[in-house]
Amino acid sequence: MGSISGSPLQARLEVNVFTIILILAAIIVLISVVYFISRLITGYLNSPEYLEKKKNRPTSAGDINEIATRCSLAKEEKDVLALICKANRTPNIRFMVHDYGTMHDLFKEQFLVFDREGNEVGKTYLFALQKKVFKVFRQQILIKNSKNIAVNTIFTLTVAKGFHHKLNMVDNNNEAIILDIPQTIRSEEFPKPLEKINLIFELEDGAPYNLETRVIRYQTGKNGENQMAIVHSDKISPLQKREQERAEINVPCAFHSVKVLVENEGKKEKVRYIPSEKAYEGVIEDISTGGCRLIAKLPIKADQHIYIDGLLNKKQRDHAIGTIVRTTKRSDGIFILHIRFLKIDVKAVNRIQAMVSKFDD
Repeated sequence: MGSISGSPLQARLEVNVFTIILILAAIIVLISVVYFISRLITGYLNSPEYLEKKKNRPTSAGDINEIATRCSLAKEEKDVLALICKANRTPNIRFMVHDYGTMHDLFKEQFLVFDREGNEVGKTYLFALQKKVFKVFRQQILIKNSKNIAVNTIFTLTVAKGFHHKLNMVDNNNEAIILDIPQTIRSEEFPKPLEKINLIFELEDGAPYNLETRVIRYQTGKNGENQMAIVHSDKISPLQKREQERAEINVPCAFHSVKVLVENEGKKEKVRYIPSEKAYEGVIEDISTGGCRLIAKLPIKADQHIYIDGLLNKKQRDHAIGTIVRTTKRSDGIFILHIRFLKIDVKAVNRIQAMVSKFDD
């Protein structure tokens, strides 16, 4: 049989192989070009210039919709957010929500607008919006050592059951933290030198932490005040934030027992709360929109209803009806009433929330 070298069949095979090589080479070149371009695009999208441009562009409806989805905002809350962005011409709200201080100022400014308008419904939606935004976007600040705690931070020291004392940090140096001791603490209640203690403190945004430390010594300040020096510690742990933020007010109040009447109006029941005429003196230690802690000399048991009248936001007189969920007796015979509000006017609620949020400073 003769050789097939130089035959038409061999020529076709050579052409096909050459074509395949060209196609593979073209595919490789195309993939390389696409990869190179994608790297350029990715690099640009991650560049400081692009991120800054994206961060500073005006807030769009899409940005607001994204925040509304992530925070599960009601329509009215979303409308308040859109109002804030429009009124302040805010840059991209998707970036801004991570800045607690800026968002706090925006919410405060809108509160003042609603306050001038007398828009209590708007305030209610504003506070609901604020709560949801901070819950989703509040970044947990990790404090690894007490040396990083700011001066003037307030610490809570529990010296006995029901006794909570506030200690102000007046100095934070390399050696120790110096705390002013209030005159309300009796000397016998002081922790002993070298004794371990736990202190609760909050950051500016209200995030609570526990500090486990040890007393070094007691000393006298420049103005004669009693002071406690505590050792620096890295035993700092975050605590669960309260569902309702509280504010310490320590204001006197009057309280009354309450009679509850249930009346039938057709198929519905109407509950009426009737305060008694006799008033008793007490002090509200702290308060939130959901309830308060009241100090009294009377041994009032839990599950009773109570009417409270006083400066619930430290400025304006309001009243509320609540139920006593728990009673604690202190070692000095004073009773602490833990109260959940059942009936309180929306204006009073907004005034309390404004105080808690530091909008009325």
